[in-house]
Amino acid sequence: MKKIFNILFYGLKFLLFIAAFGLTLFIFVRMNMRLEKSIVSVLPELIPFVVLLIIFIINMLFKQTGITKNLFYNLTCCLVLGTIIFVCYRAIFDTNMVLNGKYGYGVDFNYFDNFVAYIKIMLYGLAIADILFMFKEKEKNNKESKKLERA
Repeated sequence: MKKIFNILFYGLKFLLFIAAFGLTLFIFVRMNMRLEKSIVSVLPELIPFVVLLIIFIINMLFKQTGITKNLFYNLTCCLVLGTIIFVCYRAIFDTNMVLNGKYGYGVDFNYFDNFVAYIKIMLYGLAIADILFMFKEKEKNNKESKKLERA
């Protein structure tokens, strides 16, 4: 059962990542159109997504079993990315928000802007946890090989 959930959350992690990145980029583009800014001003907010994407690619290329077989990490990734999707969805589609209806932009930018710092914290936290799990697995393998050498 644990293997099934792990495979499910591991695959779902990538789908949620694409959706979270797409929705966040959509809101940032709409925000910059409203403020008449260039897309370059959004790059610092998108760096955590790029860092996490690079780490996900490294995990797939080097088949990091410390990440792919870690149910807790995969579940946490799904929860974090699901939270980002929920915030984006609510900023876009919740018509009961005061500023969304008042200004008529179709997106409540103030609601989303309040969560940008938390989104960055969650994504950087996932990246740090991923890196730590990569090194933990290597240390565990080194300890097991030393025990085999002693025997």
